[in-house]
Amino acid sequence: MFPTEKDVRFDRRLAVVRRVSWFVAAPLLIFGAVRVTATGTGIAHSSVRAAMIYGFVLLVLRLAGKRTMAQITTFDLVILLILSEAIQPAMVGDGSSMLNAFVIVGTLVAIDVALGVGKDRSPTLARWLDDVPTVLIREGVADEAAMRRVRVDLGDVMESARLHQGIMDRAQVRYAILERTGGISIIPWGGGADERR
Repeated sequence: MFPTEKDVRFDRRLAVVRRVSWFVAAPLLIFGAVRVTATGTGIAHSSVRAAMIYGFVLLVLRLAGKRTMAQITTFDLVILLILSEAIQPAMVGDGSSMLNAFVIVGTLVAIDVALGVGKDRSPTLARWLDDVPTVLIREGVADEAAMRRVRVDLGDVMESARLHQGIMDRAQVRYAILERTGGISIIPWGGGADERR
């Protein structure tokens, strides 16, 4: 479904809300979390802490925008692993561990957003952080050196060709490209015999 004009207007408004929320909602949420957890004990206390941490992480990731969660890159995977370690002590610890988790989550997401902005403004930085696509098959000819370099074999390429294009024969693959995200894009020949020359 293609976005309507109404969707575009909503997306623009939401972007403004995200920017404003970074300066208003995050500090209030951190202050409220510390205040509530300082006096709580028992199972109810753990439930409130878990709900607050969940809400905070959801809020921060939502404020970070769609691009942050669009596709998992190496840096996103590292952040997710660190986030899980940062949040775990806050679920059962004291108020200071909860505040510490909020600060760590906010810092990591802010770093991810800053890197995203940096990559948008600097193609060189984007190449260093996210790598570049690698052509594995060009005009129907497999590039064995490129496949060895990225540790992908012809079986991986053909699996992607079968899954995404329904192609069973390597001769039907015009281009195979290992994308920056790790997926393999397959571009088949157009079907004309002259194209295969």
